[in-house]
Amino acid sequence: MTTMKISSLSLQNSLRYMAMSTQSDLTKARREVTTGTFDDYGLSLGAHMTRSVDLTGELARLENLKDTNSIVTQRLEASQSSLAQVSKNAQTILNSLVSLSGNVDATSIKTTTDTIKSAFTAVTSAANMSLNGEYLFSGINSDVKPLTDYADPASPAKTAYDTALNTFLGAQVPALTSVTQMSAAQMTDFITNTLTPMFTGTDWTTNWSSATDQNMTTRVNRNEIIETSTNTNSTGMRQIALAMVISTELLSKNLPTDARQVASKAAIDAVGQGIAGIDLQRGQLGLSQARVKEADANLDAQRTIIETHISDLVSVDPYEASTRVKNLETLLQTAYSLTSKLHQLSLVNFL
Repeated sequence: MTTMKISSLSLQNSLRYMAMSTQSDLTKARREVTTGTFDDYGLSLGAHMTRSVDLTGELARLENLKDTNSIVTQRLEASQSSLAQVSKNAQTILNSLVSLSGNVDATSIKTTTDTIKSAFTAVTSAANMSLNGEYLFSGINSDVKPLTDYADPASPAKTAYDTALNTFLGAQVPALTSVTQMSAAQMTDFITNTLTPMFTGTDWTTNWSSATDQNMTTRVNRNEIIETSTNTNSTGMRQIALAMVISTELLSKNLPTDARQVASKAAIDAVGQGIAGIDLQRGQLGLSQARVKEADANLDAQRTIIETHISDLVSVDPYEASTRVKNLETLLQTAYSLTSKLHQLSLVNFL
């Protein structure tokens, strides 16, 4: 019979390695108890790891859509607020025109036209509103201020009007030198055939607006893309500008009574159409807001489902994990105890 010799050093080394391995396993097990999920997804899930990666990627995509929708919501809310200001000031213009109707008092005319100028300045300011460095009403040209300032004498809009008026006056027989010489027929002709086309045709985008007709679009859900902006090329904005020009450039002058009536009616009709057009824009943006809100609700529902699937894949059994921690702690304590006893083995103790 052969007796195997085992040194105490080899036993100590074995126990040390076992203690180190157990300590590592215990650290991982404690993390699993704390987080409620596997410490190493790849090791624990094996072939199911691909499913976890796919679900995590889909969750990240949904989060990105939610973040985008949050920015879109801010833009739509700011646009609605600006359009509300435009509509409010357009109503001020309308009220001023109605109160001026039939009034020939010079002081009243000046007060009213000054009010209209101030209101349109507020309209211009609201139309040129920006958010996060982007103009709200420029369409896809979000880095360009959309509406020119007519109050600036050097603006292309003011220059175009002056040129059109002088051309019209010079073409009359006999030629006229001032709008105050216009008859009702000439006023009708000027507003209908010269002035109005400057706001309904391409002159608008040449002299007044730098916006594009194409609005910004945003993907708000997996299969849904919607318009999330508007622009100053709308009928509403054009008509409000037309009403302002008629009011400040024509009604402010000492016109003959019949010519004044023509200009007053044209201005009132224009601003009325402008308010209706702005309200239509607000309604369209409201529909976009509702669709974004609905998309967010759908994204939240999808996110909940995916998070549940991921949780089912990576979650550990809390009872099993706690039991494993206790077993590993017991094994580690045993290893420490045996190591301590081996350290006490010495011939000195037996002499």
